[in-house]
Amino acid sequence: MLIVYIIWIVVALIIHFFALMRLFPLFISIPFLFLSFFSFFTYLNNRHRFRGFR
Repeated sequence: MLIVYIIWIVVALIIHFFALMRLFPLFISIPFLFLSFFSFFTYLNNRHRFRGFR
């Protein structure tokens, strides 16, 4: 799953780079980049969370 998130971030960075060169709309690439980083850090934060004793 970690590799999928890393690939998603790389794709978002490439799309954002194209948006900075005015080849892609910037207002679409910024939320896409934000969501990719947000989901990646959320995944990293929730991996080793203590779930309590059973």
